[in-house]
Amino acid sequence: MPRNKSLLFAALTVVAATALVLSSCSKDGSLTRSPTSAGSNTVALSARNANDVALAMRAQNAHTPDLMKLPDVIGTGTGVGANGHLAVLVLTRHAGVGNIPSSVDGVPTEVRVVGDVVPYAVKPFAHGGGGGLTCGTSTGNNLECAAGTIGAVVLKGGTRYLLSNNHVYARENAASIGEREDAPGRYDGHPKCAVTPQIGTLAQFQNINFGGNNTVDCALTLLTGTCSAAQSGGYTPTNTVTAASVGLAVKKSGRTSHLTHGTIQAINVTINVGYQSGTATFTGQIMMPGNFINSGDSGSLMVTETGNNPVGLCFAGGSGGSFANPIGPVLQALGNPSFASQ
Repeated sequence: MPRNKSLLFAALTVVAATALVLSSCSKDGSLTRSPTSAGSNTVALSARNANDVALAMRAQNAHTPDLMKLPDVIGTGTGVGANGHLAVLVLTRHAGVGNIPSSVDGVPTEVRVVGDVVPYAVKPFAHGGGGGLTCGTSTGNNLECAAGTIGAVVLKGGTRYLLSNNHVYARENAASIGEREDAPGRYDGHPKCAVTPQIGTLAQFQNINFGGNNTVDCALTLLTGTCSAAQSGGYTPTNTVTAASVGLAVKKSGRTSHLTHGTIQAINVTINVGYQSGTATFTGQIMMPGNFINSGDSGSLMVTETGNNPVGLCFAGGSGGSFANPIGPVLQALGNPSFASQ
């Protein structure tokens, strides 16, 4: 990515400060540009201007319910369009979806085809590979033939846990605390679905709400075996949480696609995810390119390309997009564990 575009993108962040900007702008009218109605001339919003970011996100939030009523629209996000200016991204199952407005409240829209978005643990109908006992490798619940990824070793009260997704460790809400967790996951057993070595027991998970909005798909396993805190890609996450920003260079180490690199495409994403148990809507998510994660990479910890600072917990994807929960809400949901250093 050219340096000038990288600098432009880096200003667009999803942090608490952005939420404060959204709130303050609605109260004091301090936005630098006045919105225009959909279908009229749009305004060129800059990612370097916090008020413009607030305006784009406010327009996205206001129109997301109506946009997602359109057939084959499955999500929205705030990102940068092909012209380098802020846009509301409309995420679709396929090209050619009709009735999408060219702008909303003066902010241009841009269609991004992401395909059907599903959780990215592998089941017997998917393909897969293997892994070892470091973070970024295969894991799963002993009661199903599946495999996801060990995201990180975290600490609470000096006790070590493994971080991954609910749908990797808690069987989409169906599991009970104390269930056996394995590494590798049984999908990677020899023969396939054979019992694999135990690595711990399910300790905590955030329920997925199939009738409302969600922010995180996460779970912790009490580590009873041994697992290095280092990622299989050769780095160890820090405890410096970094907010997502459009264009931010990130990487992850996962069970299937191993070490991959990319840049964040959109923030504040609302997306419908098709689980086996039903469809769940996630808000406030992070979107990366479609090749950033693959089936089996669910639970991968996304960190900054330089510094290895945690950014998000990967959990779902489609042909044209990969999605992660922001790591701050993940940690809050799980009681604010810290990342282990060894």
